[in-house]
Amino acid sequence: MALRFGNVSSTLDLAARGKRTGFFGIAHSDNRLAFSTIQSPLAVISNGDGPTVLVCGGNHGDEYEGQIIARRLYETLSPDALSGRLILAPALNMPAVQDANRVSPLDGGNLNRSFLGAGFMGPTQDIAGFIATHLIPKADLAVDIHSGGRQTNYVDTAYFCLSADVVQNQQTHELAQVMGLPYTMVVPAGDASGDFDSAAHAAGCAMISCELGGEGKVTRLALERGWHAVLRLLAHQGVLTPAAKDRLGIAPAPETTFLDLGDDVVYLTAQSYGMIEPLVGLGDEVAVGQPVALLRDMYNMDLPPQVFTSPRTGVVSIQKTSPMVTPGDHICVLCPMLSTAQLATQMAKAAP
Repeated sequence: MALRFGNVSSTLDLAARGKRTGFFGIAHSDNRLAFSTIQSPLAVISNGDGPTVLVCGGNHGDEYEGQIIARRLYETLSPDALSGRLILAPALNMPAVQDANRVSPLDGGNLNRSFLGAGFMGPTQDIAGFIATHLIPKADLAVDIHSGGRQTNYVDTAYFCLSADVVQNQQTHELAQVMGLPYTMVVPAGDASGDFDSAAHAAGCAMISCELGGEGKVTRLALERGWHAVLRLLAHQGVLTPAAKDRLGIAPAPETTFLDLGDDVVYLTAQSYGMIEPLVGLGDEVAVGQPVALLRDMYNMDLPPQVFTSPRTGVVSIQKTSPMVTPGDHICVLCPMLSTAQLATQMAKAAP
């Protein structure tokens, strides 16, 4: 029986045992696509009873690590390596992937802000509705892999999106530690409405997302960190058999550093047109008052550079890729490190 939401549908059997691939198709008609279906790959590997893990990439079209990792999982794993089921969706927003851009060229939609539950409201919301209706509810754990895309560069980090549910927060905290990425950014509850994480939380599905590098390219280090992080999640969830874990050589998780992406985060923001000279690098720890960037006016060379200094201690967690800025552009984001006690306080406030 076909799975359908709005103008998105799939005939791939996600229930039967075995390994198979297909697609979910977006029926769309415009000046270029008068009579077409845009196909996004969808695959399943299943070996009977056990948990289900959904691994996704391509939520934004210019982010590539997740697309590679999901495809590599399909190439690497056979049904006898699993105790349960793995659903793989490497290119969630295929129109954006084909366009190599963050958002869809069909409707300008940002998929990670479109999980709003409405059908026949345009291609992007239909894709989100299909994922929320037919993929997330089948999963015990959903993994959504991001990067900074063409415009930004991130430290390799898990995303710990807080919710109002104590159990969900404990699950996500554990999953972030299992991933073992160098950093974990802690995001306030409800910070990004309509995102994948919120949809998974609403469905009662355990959820973890991450950011791996950026600049519209793939680095070997970020890719391998993401690959091993996902393998650790599959092993922790009980989807991989002991023999498969041994064959894949899954290493123990390194310790992760928790960062505050909440009230104490610092956005250094340009208020004029200019060119940025960075004075610090991604992942650097900065002190109060430390210069982190110079902004030179685009037109007047007589003006001295504007010096941006850090108002607090923190880690350079996100940087703008291009040195060219306009008013309102964030130059970089400085995240304070969270102690164990501070993290516990944030978790308690989110789910009183």
